Amino acid sequence: MSNASTIRRQVAGTQVLTLAPLAAAVVGTTETAFALNANPLVASGGGYNGASNSNTGVVAGGVVPLSAGVTGLYSGTGQVLHLAATGVCTGLASSTLTLTLYQVPASLLPIASTLAGQQTFTSWNSLGASSAIAIGATTQSWNLDARLQLGADGQLEGQLTIEIAGISVKVYVATTIASSLVGEADLNFVITAKAGTANITTNTLQEFRIDLE
Repeated sequence: MSNASTIRRQVAGTQVLTLAPLAAAVVGTTETAFALNANPLVASGGGYNGASNSNTGVVAGGVVPLSAGVTGLYSGTGQVLHLAATGVCTGLASSTLTLTLYQVPASLLPIASTLAGQQTFTSWNSLGASSAIAIGATTQSWNLDARLQLGADGQLEGQLTIEIAGISVKVYVATTIASSLVGEADLNFVITAKAGTANITTNTLQEFRIDLE
């Protein structure tokens, strides 16, 4: 849930600028980034829906990082970026789920809209990943929490915790340091998921936000 210090936020939903769940066809053994929906904008109804409209359709979506924005608040000031994410995952049978948090340099934006382009992760910086945690046949929740600081030397570092299905995979362990950031424009973040088998039916990132501490 957002609060007074929230500066950016993405939430799950069915409209263009909301997070799309990863369905069974996607959540397999290939690491996959959560993305925004790609529903067309339609002229009637005053909003977004999934109807096709070749005349007025404006397709949005794709992997759009959660970005802190360029405000002068973070680099070398000691300000802390708090990244928080919550989700739910449902499986058909025993499988495993692995989550990874990435920082994406501004030079790589926008992220290619093709599936292949979204999955290469070339030059993305992994800040940390969970181990593979068993997911049963019932809906399980998961959460990710990170506190990061961007130093004047361009190093992004901090602590990360991940919990999947009630199991604390990481408890505020040091993140992998991302070096050579050119500044706040590089504060772009993406979460990916990977299943041990194709038995996960859906994985929904319910909320992904950045708070300023």
